[in-house]
Formats: sequence, structure tokens, C-alpha cells
Amino acid sequence: MFHATHTLPAAGMTFQRWRPGTPPADLSAALFDGALVVFSGLAPVARLVRRARALLRETFGCTHPPNAAAQFAGPEFRKRVMQARRLIATDECTAKHWRETLAAVGHAPAWQDRLRLRVVPPLASRSHAAHRRIGVLPPHRDTWGSGIAAQVNWWLPLHRLAPERTMLIWPTLFKRRVSNDSGVWRFEQARDNPRYPLLPTATERAQAPATPVLIKVGELLAFSAAHLHGGVADPSGIVRLSLDSRTVWAPDKAHGRGAPDADNDAMTQHWEWFEPPRCP
Repeated sequence: MFHATHTLPAAGMTFQRWRPGTPPADLSAALFDGALVVFSGLAPVARLVRRARALLRETFGCTHPPNAAAQFAGPEFRKRVMQARRLIATDECTAKHWRETLAAVGHAPAWQDRLRLRVVPPLASRSHAAHRRIGVLPPHRDTWGSGIAAQVNWWLPLHRLAPERTMLIWPTLFKRRVSNDSGVWRFEQARDNPRYPLLPTATERAQAPATPVLIKVGELLAFSAAHLHGGVADPSGIVRLSLDSRTVWAPDKAHGRGAPDADNDAMTQHWEWFEPPRCP
């Protein structure tokens, strides 16, 4: 079915490498039990990375967008980031490669959020991140916001990662309660007020080691939205650029399957974030 590729001793966590063709119900069961699954060698992912990198080069006007923070002042950098986010979110070629990716791993039909560009400026360029959709996301579970236990998160880097330039996951807290503000956060205010927090977040420092995700460019990570995760800013001056999305496999929704709920105090489901499955 799958085999483990490596264990990161800092958290005793194993990334599991899966092959396309594995029954999707097995994938869901593993994810809802806390597994972190990596897919490698998928042709649609390779096409997606090439297309996204081409759009970034076009938008930033440079050959290596991870260096963009050093080339543009804060306002211009933010302007180009938002242009790139809109372009990737609406580009039909990118959307096609993403649909092909989900089909290749067996996660279709599915309720889908848009594919989004995530941009984290380097630590030294804090002025570049003066927008709630740019910069480091604090520790959070996506399920605190969406309320959907069957939600799966997908994440892939567009350039080489490093321990100080990636996403962090706290795997040992998957089934443990973490204090958070999901009980008072409101989706309607987040949608309508650009100064309101983008998502509910942890209100206590995680009392467990965080594990940096160090997959290669061209690899795709799948994990339950119930995992506590967040970002880190690179002190070396390099911008982190990655793609992410969220889905709910239609059979999981139909059968009420999902990850355990350790600490969501809102218990409100927001299906309006997702587009329903497309007809074949």
C-alpha cells in the first residue's frame, strides 16, 4: 500500500510515500489517523510547478522569484505578490493541472477550494508582509475555521526548501487539545473586514517540537486539516513560494468520515469555501 520514506527524529514523525493507484479510501483513513503522505513523480505536479514558476517569473519580472524581496521595495513587492496570487488562482492551465493531480492520486470527485499561492517574505523584510495574506501564518488547524473534519490539505513547494524556509507541523498534537480562539473567530468578519484575523489560531505556545516539512520540488504533501501547522520566515533573505489547496473527497463527506476533533470550539461548517464536485 505504501512505505515510509524517512522519519524526522525531532518529532518522531514518519512521512509516508504513496504511489498513485492506492485505493482513495485507504488514503483518507491514513490521513484521518494523522499520517503525512508524500506523492512523488506525478506528471501533473511537474506541469503545475513549471506553469506556476513561469507565471511568477512573468509577474516579478525576474528569473528567480525567491530573490524578489531584495529587488522590490515593500509596496511594489506586495503589489506583485497580489497580482501573482490572482493570476495563479484564475489561470485555467494551472487549474487543469491541479484537477489532473487530484485525479492521479485518486482524490476525485472532491469538493475543492481554489489552488492558492502562498508567499512568505524573509524575516529581514517585515515591511514586505504588511498584508494578512502575505507572510507567516501562525500555528493553526484549518478545521478551526472550516469546521470540516474530512478536509484534506495539499501543499507543494515551488523552489527548494530549508529548515528555516518551509512549513512547520506539530504531529504529536494531532489528537491533543490546544487552546485557540475558534470559539470567538467569525468567518463573516474575516470575509468582510481586511483588518480582521484571516483564520483562528492557537492562543498558547505549542508544548511539543515542530517538524519542518522538507519535501523536494515536484513532490506533493497531503495531510489532514486537523494537523496543527504554521510557517517560518527565512532569515537569509529568500522568499518562500508554495502552492496549497484544500479538498473534501466526496465519499468521505457522504459517509461522515473525518479526523478526530480535539479542540474546535466553533463547530460550524463552512462549505461555502468549496466548489462542489464537477460532473464527469
